[in-house]
Amino acid sequence: MKANHRRQSTYTGEAMSSYRMPASNSNANPKPSKKNVIHIGGLPIEFPYQPYGSQLAYMGRVIATLDRAQRDGHFHALLESPTGTGKSLSLLCSVLAWQKNHRSKPQYGNISHSKPDPEALVDPLGHGGGFVPEMEPSGNLMPTLSESNNTKQNKTRGPIIYYATRTHSQISQVISEFRKTNYHVPMAVLASRKRYCTNAKVRGQDNIDETCKLLLKERGQKKVGCPEFGNANKIRSHPSLKKGGCYEVHDIEDLLKVGEMVEGCSYFGAQAMAEVAEIVFCPYSYIINPQIRKAMDISVKGNIIILDEAHNIEDIAREAGSIDAEEGVLIHGIRKSLSK
Repeated sequence: MKANHRRQSTYTGEAMSSYRMPASNSNANPKPSKKNVIHIGGLPIEFPYQPYGSQLAYMGRVIATLDRAQRDGHFHALLESPTGTGKSLSLLCSVLAWQKNHRSKPQYGNISHSKPDPEALVDPLGHGGGFVPEMEPSGNLMPTLSESNNTKQNKTRGPIIYYATRTHSQISQVISEFRKTNYHVPMAVLASRKRYCTNAKVRGQDNIDETCKLLLKERGQKKVGCPEFGNANKIRSHPSLKKGGCYEVHDIEDLLKVGEMVEGCSYFGAQAMAEVAEIVFCPYSYIINPQIRKAMDISVKGNIIILDEAHNIEDIAREAGSIDAEEGVLIHGIRKSLSK
């Protein structure tokens, strides 16, 4: 099978529905546009190009999934699209448009966004991907996604988008697509200490996690500790990361550069940015592993979870539920238990 027909999977939202996209021209959309607005299910979506029919159908499925999740409290979708069909860009534009529309609405209300484009009834693929909102408003007022989240902070921000990828390098690829959109909302990129450490005495060490924790403990004991940690907040407030700044849309390397400029810790700076972000990019483990999720204060409840390249998720879930132990340690533990 040719590379440009290899299936890719995206998992979004919490029943499971599957949808296989038809193959499309693998060439990128030829004509970029600063503001090309299309309507899908009555929802206006700004797309940087003239979308293909497969992209319209893909975005329609995303919108339908999020509407269903808002109505029922949770919902899952398994979406597939061949390589080269603009899956990441379609996914980002549709989910960010839905989030923007959601934030502009009252806390309770009907999930229908607006009246559908009249031409969608005769040409569904050309005007909305074949998905048309309900014509009659629902009789029951349903809670929004954000209401189901018990955290006070998330109630004020609404649903947060967590976009998880298998590797750190894939995060950079997705962010390059995010940069093409018109939805430059507050963002954050979570990554490991190994990727973000700016302390010249610590970075590059094999046991960087343990060394970092030891330095933080020393700082709490009024010792020297890590000076970069004290400047972590300078990263979050740096002008280059603000609206219109050169790093408004940034990846791991960009945030590392800012940390080096202000002599601050990019690792904790990224966590501070995640506290106010509307979209957070991170590796799978930050969502799948409950210990990491708790340490990073990530709540999946009431938020939008996207697992890109989801065919890898079984291995990640298996790793998250496994431990490595030496044979001698196991034998010693068994003998100790039997001797009691």
